[in-house]
Amino acid sequence: MLTIRAMSDGKGYSSRHLAHRDYYAEGERVIGRWQGRGAKLLGLSGEVKPEDFEAVRVGCHPVTGEFLRQRQSADRTASDGTIQSRGRNLYDFTLSAPKSVSLMTILGVDKRLIEAHEKAVAETLEEIETHSAARVRRDGANEDRTTGNLVLAVYHHDTSRELDPQLHTHAVAANLTYDGMEGRWKALQASGIYERRAYLTEIYRNALAREVRALGYEIRSRRDGKGRDGGFEIHGISEALLTKYSQRSHQRDRAINEFVEKTGRKPSDNEIAVLIRETRADKLIEISTAEVRRRQRERLAEAEFHRIVELRGEAKEAVVHVESGESSLDYAQEHIFERVSVARDHEVLAEALRHGRGHVRREDLKGILAVKQSNGAILRHGHDLATRETLQREREMVETINRGIGGCDRLASGNSFIPSDRLRPQQRNVVQFVLNSRDRIVNIQGAAGTGKTATLQELKRAPAPSRERRAGRRSNNECCPRIAKRRVF
Repeated sequence: MLTIRAMSDGKGYSSRHLAHRDYYAEGERVIGRWQGRGAKLLGLSGEVKPEDFEAVRVGCHPVTGEFLRQRQSADRTASDGTIQSRGRNLYDFTLSAPKSVSLMTILGVDKRLIEAHEKAVAETLEEIETHSAARVRRDGANEDRTTGNLVLAVYHHDTSRELDPQLHTHAVAANLTYDGMEGRWKALQASGIYERRAYLTEIYRNALAREVRALGYEIRSRRDGKGRDGGFEIHGISEALLTKYSQRSHQRDRAINEFVEKTGRKPSDNEIAVLIRETRADKLIEISTAEVRRRQRERLAEAEFHRIVELRGEAKEAVVHVESGESSLDYAQEHIFERVSVARDHEVLAEALRHGRGHVRREDLKGILAVKQSNGAILRHGHDLATRETLQREREMVETINRGIGGCDRLASGNSFIPSDRLRPQQRNVVQFVLNSRDRIVNIQGAAGTGKTATLQELKRAPAPSRERRAGRRSNNECCPRIAKRRVF
């Protein structure tokens, strides 16, 4: 799984945190390695030295000390003086292995899985780098330009702050990227990477699952209580054992639940990242690696230990079959476009990677998508995709909506219906707007957790419309059933 943390300072982050294994062990260090095309442009390769890390952290050339960007990172403030966003020095892209992979690596002493994780990380970072960008402001422009280069310091860790086994990698990017069109360094625009976080997570999961299968392990998909995809685990590791060694996950879930209770909505990805950071212990525990391993193993019940040993013994390397990916892309196309008329390319690829996890290759899927574009099966505009069928469906929906503009009586006249005072002001405004609208179709749109369902439930309490209006609503849904899936009342 990929998490992203934007850092406004980060002074000493390399020497005090990244160079340690999420705990302090006397005389032990984690060696970071430079990666990325941007690092090569600065002459950075091999081991990360603290002084070089500190130089790029503040936007300076590691050799000359020259400040590379046009301006320093600064906080953005509103007219009333409140801080809207902090200046950024670093981006920490963290890729974490499924818990069962970490358990088999540390408790099952299968070091092959470390290499599998690192291969999956390398493939994901390669993709991340292609979505790096810089802001273009010359000649009246105000847009992003893809640069395709990052200055990355990569550190591999194997333990969480709570000392559970947890393979994870910090790929820390400086707020730098080279704009080849203008021939100068600029601040990194990471919005394209943020937007593709789910897709990048699936690249990592698919690559790792493929490597894990090649080592002789079977994998199983994991889903949450609502049936949503939760990645994969090694088959044979029980849920009880996964839970036992997932203390950080419990802390995260508690923090999210508290956030929901306090705000009445689910947190965004950025807010979850903040919650995770705030629940993490600031000070690393001083302990030796040998003692950490002893504590981890003594938490195993005898039957659990024997099961891990058994799984390790059964895992023999084998050549695994990799599919073309066509069936997975067909599934993704059908699944995505059943709900929307236009989708981002990374959304379709992410769904294809979920469907074929461990059995497909990222580049094969991209190639098949390109073929579909060339023969007209998929239509592309920038990063947006559609099909001829979905565009026709969209035209029919627009025509249906346009025909119904101003064509009905109001659902409720005047102030005959008073919305519940339990609703927020925006929800009450929506209720009144819908009830006073003369349009046959009204679209209610909002982000997850903003109260759309509660608003619709309140509308059900409103006086029933006339027989003629009810029939109109019913025939409209029948002629265009997809409308109901777009939260149209």
